[in-house]
Amino acid sequence: MESIDVLDENGLPTGLTKPKDAIHRDGDWHRAAHVWIVTNDGRVLLQKRAAAKENWPGWWDVSAAGHCSAGESAIQTALRETAEELGLVLTADELQHVGTFRDPVVLHGGTYIDNEIHEVFLVRRDVDLGTLTLQEEEVEAVALVTADELLSRRDLVPHAGEHALIRQLASART
Repeated sequence: MESIDVLDENGLPTGLTKPKDAIHRDGDWHRAAHVWIVTNDGRVLLQKRAAAKENWPGWWDVSAAGHCSAGESAIQTALRETAEELGLVLTADELQHVGTFRDPVVLHGGTYIDNEIHEVFLVRRDVDLGTLTLQEEEVEAVALVTADELLSRRDLVPHAGEHALIRQLASART
């Protein structure tokens, strides 16, 4: 079982680690990396979460994301998760840190308390969906959507602050 660093409410390490299920049972703060891939024409890569996922099954979400394992940096997590979930190998130089968001969510009648601190990265890269290798237990499908479509969707995992920021960044093509 994956071990995760427990953080305090300010995002600082407490020196404790716990298994992922205990982190969510106890509502401990912990860090996750979110990678948003935006193509050169301003489209955003979304992944549809697998139907077997414990939280938000079948919903569309960030390009790639995951919990930071104990001792792992957000950059290391971003690179690992993108490779695992999409089969897409990135370099640290491609990751642009664009924000940190606190995202407290309570699901399943209070039995799943997800107090996450999201380190959000933007990657500008063209992606051919046909070349991606999806991690079956995590990702059901992928799609490229316009920046406007990103905010109009009703089936997105609710990260409203992130969605608005990524829409703004995608619209400001470089």
